[in-house]
Amino acid sequence: MIYGMCFDGSVVRGWGDDDRYLHFSNTRATGHVENLEFHYQRAREMGLTRFRDTVLWDEARHQPDYAWLDRLAAVSEGQLELVLNHYALPEWITEEMFWTDGAAAAMRELAREIAQRYRGAFRSYNLGAELGIWTDWIAAPLSRQWPFGGRDWWAVYRQTSSITIAIAQGLKAGDPAALTAMSEPWGWGPMPWPDQARPFATILGRSDPVAEANNCHTWQQGSPDLLDIVGLNIYFDNDIPAMLAAARGLFPDQQVVVAETANTLRPDCHPPALWWAKFEALGEPDLAVSWSPGLTMLTHELGEPMCGNLLNPDGHQHWHRPAVGHPVRA
Repeated sequence: MIYGMCFDGSVVRGWGDDDRYLHFSNTRATGHVENLEFHYQRAREMGLTRFRDTVLWDEARHQPDYAWLDRLAAVSEGQLELVLNHYALPEWITEEMFWTDGAAAAMRELAREIAQRYRGAFRSYNLGAELGIWTDWIAAPLSRQWPFGGRDWWAVYRQTSSITIAIAQGLKAGDPAALTAMSEPWGWGPMPWPDQARPFATILGRSDPVAEANNCHTWQQGSPDLLDIVGLNIYFDNDIPAMLAAARGLFPDQQVVVAETANTLRPDCHPPALWWAKFEALGEPDLAVSWSPGLTMLTHELGEPMCGNLLNPDGHQHWHRPAVGHPVRA
């Protein structure tokens, strides 16, 4: 098994569970910007070789934060997947742009610029971490994340999926050899697999009668060459082999990875060694499995530090991968 971790870069720009307005980027809020190189050094000391990190934006210049991306490229060593959108767009993108074609056009060009500038620097690009949840947060009844609006799920998905497809198109235009990925919750509840898989299928341009019935035609903008890696966010061990088999059956032409997993739901019962052993037991040496959050992060619900991380901002490590055999607690 190939071990990895996520430096969570999610952005909260909306209402928390206690009705407080929260506005923060986890990349900035956790000290990751100031300590990037140190964090990667410590993560690699734990035996990790796959990483996920997130783009930052130069809001004043309406462009990517190239100083940040240059630093990420320097530490990547071909192991880093760069997320283009984790629940939020650059803040210069207006509500009018979001609800029309403006946001998609802007993100297509920004993605193209990034892929062209950093050809070969990153392992892959993540089009959007949890497109489905991003849509849920914007849509009614939650309406908790910018741009709010109280519109139904399909009205929001028309925009969020179009933006995500545009990001994929921009990346492939900037670097045709770039690998693209997405990550979505998998096996969280009783929802049928095709519904859980909808974000992937939309990007791939697969016919979707349910979307059509809801006046959502964005799957027609997708294409089979826009998504290379299907990332499963698995936080429940209901039947891990069956979850993997379902994804591989639905997406035989894509690489399937475990993009996120962790013990955040039951840290008392599932320390990293025990939880990761569940994936080791599959006997798949080429399966990539990434822990999230790898670095301490603030929760989306209350903006408080989340437990279950592998690495503290000060460099304290909660786990080490041994040279041989299963992982053990540090």
